[in-house]
Amino acid sequence: MKITIDKNELYKEPEVVIKCRAISHEVQEIISVISVIGKNLAGEIDGETFFIPLAEILYFESVEGCIFFYTDKTVYKSQSRLYNLEEGLRDTYFVRVSKTAIVNLKKLKSIKREKNSRLLGTLANGEKIMISRGYVAEIRKKLGV
Repeated sequence: MKITIDKNELYKEPEVVIKCRAISHEVQEIISVISVIGKNLAGEIDGETFFIPLAEILYFESVEGCIFFYTDKTVYKSQSRLYNLEEGLRDTYFVRVSKTAIVNLKKLKSIKREKNSRLLGTLANGEKIMISRGYVAEIRKKLGV
């Protein structure tokens, strides 16, 4: 891979151009990392709103019609809907793993086969999350396994 930086004071904002023969796993990884830089998500705890960097979020989960997202130590409530989050996170390393959850693949430490063609994912903080069989192929593709 070749990296070229063109620094010029006339540029108003950074621009990233990727030149490639095909969009490989490596290129997709670069796109995913760049896509979350500087992006935050609003989350609420006891009426107070916090702005959490996307890179710190382990996963999103829908519980009884409410959306929560989890960091290493804290759970936040989100005003977004899961399908809106999924759409907004499309070019990142967040991926749907079930009807009720979206996981940050950068925080996925391991996966293990389970019954009924499902996978059990272990996150960086040790938490376990079930990956439904309908999402297994996409997860494997994004992980390159």
